Amino acid sequence: MEIGILHTHVTVVTLFLLFLLFKSILLFTNKIQLLTTVRTKFKVADSILGVLILVTGGYLLTLYGADTPMYLWVKSVIVLIIIPIGIVAFKKENKMMALLALLLTFYIYGVSESGSLTFSRESASIEETDGPEPEMRQEEQPEIIAQNMENVLKTGKEIYLAECKKCHGVDGKKGLFKSPDLTESNLNLAERIAWIKKGKGVMPAYEGELSEEDIEAVAAYLNELK
Repeated sequence: MEIGILHTHVTVVTLFLLFLLFKSILLFTNKIQLLTTVRTKFKVADSILGVLILVTGGYLLTLYGADTPMYLWVKSVIVLIIIPIGIVAFKKENKMMALLALLLTFYIYGVSESGSLTFSRESASIEETDGPEPEMRQEEQPEIIAQNMENVLKTGKEIYLAECKKCHGVDGKKGLFKSPDLTESNLNLAERIAWIKKGKGVMPAYEGELSEEDIEAVAAYLNELK
């Protein structure tokens, strides 16, 4: 049911955006008579789309609970603003208000796709330094390796909490949208890396979104959840 509601929400938002774009084009090209006809014939459908966006979006917010990302709250508030602006814009044939509603709708669509208010995934990256590695005595190597692994796990945890917590939970057991219990995973490191890169089901692919080092750090951290 959760995945069905998610797909319904995405479909409804897409239809709402396309319909809003179509009406805006009619308004901007001064085809007022056709716009009036479209508004009259699809008045009920327009209202239904608005209600479905609010209902499905509200339901998804309840699923996330305390783990609801900030961008989803902002998106919800903007939707509440867009709907009345759109109604007034086309009723009063106000091009500026229609443009505002259209731009806000494109914005929240981009926010939904990127999972970020700035259209960029926030992640903690492992800092790289240029130049040759300093030589070390053999007895120092185990301590250095331990420190490096500690840094990798710290980075992996930060990214996990930023990107994965909303569906998998802090402990990996949340299981939202049928996501697997990470504490029971039998995947090895290479398989976890491939899973993160390519995604699965409603989980997005992070290849190209996160660096290779960040993906490996998350994969290493997942082993700590067991």
